Amino acid sequence: MLPQTEEQLAKAALCKAPEDIYSVSARELISRHCRSFLDAMRATPTELLFSEDLQKKLENAGTAYSGAVQKVAIAQVSGTKNRDVAGRIKEIFALCDGVRNRTLEAVTAIPVDPLDPKRLKEQLALLPAEGEQRLFRLNLMLARALLKEKGWDEKTALLLTLCEADPPAADMVALDVALSEIIRLPAGLDTIIGKQGKTVGERIALLSKLASGKADDPAPVPSDPPLAQRLMNLQARAAQPNVTAGLQAQMLAAITGTYPMTSGSTADELRATLDVAQRVRLKNGQFLGGETTEAALARRLSRLVNDQNIHDLMVGAPRLAERLQRCLDLYRKMIGPQNYDFLKKYIDYLLQERTVASDVAPKSASVPERLRGLTELHTILMGAPLPSVFRGKLQLRMEEVQNNLLDESGILDRIVKRGGNSAEKALPLIDLCCNDTLIKGSNLRRVRELAQRHIKQPDFLPSILAAATDDADRVKRMQDLHDRLIEAGLASDGGAEK
Repeated sequence: MLPQTEEQLAKAALCKAPEDIYSVSARELISRHCRSFLDAMRATPTELLFSEDLQKKLENAGTAYSGAVQKVAIAQVSGTKNRDVAGRIKEIFALCDGVRNRTLEAVTAIPVDPLDPKRLKEQLALLPAEGEQRLFRLNLMLARALLKEKGWDEKTALLLTLCEADPPAADMVALDVALSEIIRLPAGLDTIIGKQGKTVGERIALLSKLASGKADDPAPVPSDPPLAQRLMNLQARAAQPNVTAGLQAQMLAAITGTYPMTSGSTADELRATLDVAQRVRLKNGQFLGGETTEAALARRLSRLVNDQNIHDLMVGAPRLAERLQRCLDLYRKMIGPQNYDFLKKYIDYLLQERTVASDVAPKSASVPERLRGLTELHTILMGAPLPSVFRGKLQLRMEEVQNNLLDESGILDRIVKRGGNSAEKALPLIDLCCNDTLIKGSNLRRVRELAQRHIKQPDFLPSILAAATDDADRVKRMQDLHDRLIEAGLASDGGAEK
């Protein structure tokens, strides 16, 4: 999980040697605690760490330097036994002195040539072959080049141009880290993707696309400023880990903030929040940013999941089965136990016996149509992402409502009394067993048993074949009957049950 608080970040960047200060977490700590100085210089942590001039200016800044060290020391010793703030302050000053001395020695020994995109391959070829020395020298040259650019847009453009020159993967590390430092700054990010014209939800969607590098993501990438599209091209070619982490950190900051996702209705806000939740949900079901992100999304949803908003989502779904499916789709995406409980209660209310009996089909629908409506609800519930006990209770309710409909409608009695011979009684019963009219279980068994009783009567087959005109017609009638019996579950492929 990405550090969310200054104390978490300070403990993650607990440096013990000067070289530890070059780590990504230490640079982020520098960015936060030396913010006023870096903003005044319009500089990145990379420039500060590899420029002897900036280091000297920070040291001469007095309280800005000492205040930053003191804040970091306090955060790092917090909750730690046998450690005191004064001792840690001395350690941090010593570490910073080590970084400054190393920088001075390096630039004194060999003059530093700023990185130039036009001469990049030539410059990289002259660097030391050894990994750590090469990276240090490369950062010195990068810092020199960045210091010549005065705005975040100019610095970003330079870094992107260097990346577009396609340096070796090992050398891309320095560019990746420096670019991520600008991305993590709100002002730097605004320079890249633009500040105006985006809701929070749209901004998060754009950051998500840039972080993943997935060109097929439908989120639009602005052409103005052009830096956004260039960054997208870089990420699509090969997503850079620190750039990705920086973009994700900005996504989390927006999610855990209080600004709404959209400027539209609460229903729009609900849909946008769920869309963002899908973007930050990982394959294992957890969330980018862990429990902090999950809690923030749950809080946002708790303000949106209410009777009125759910009712608004049901607009355009006249059938009860459609409304149930929408609720279940929402439940599948939901976050937070409180919100899950609300939706469970709403679904329970939606499927009350009285409501189901009256709303499962239009008032003008026939009894078979109403029976099929109940079976459809039962089938939807079978695959619902609900707790098994709750889902089972609702399924049993559908079975009971359907059983009551069979009794109260008198459909079975009418069929039996209406028919003159066994075929006229059995065939409508067979039809009830087909086309997913009845819920599999006691209701379907009940009608099958009644149908079987008439199928086994001596006059059943003669009645079926009575109107046959010839042998071919009789064979066809027998085959049609057999197929229908198989569909109704009253026969197997081996032959009809008579």
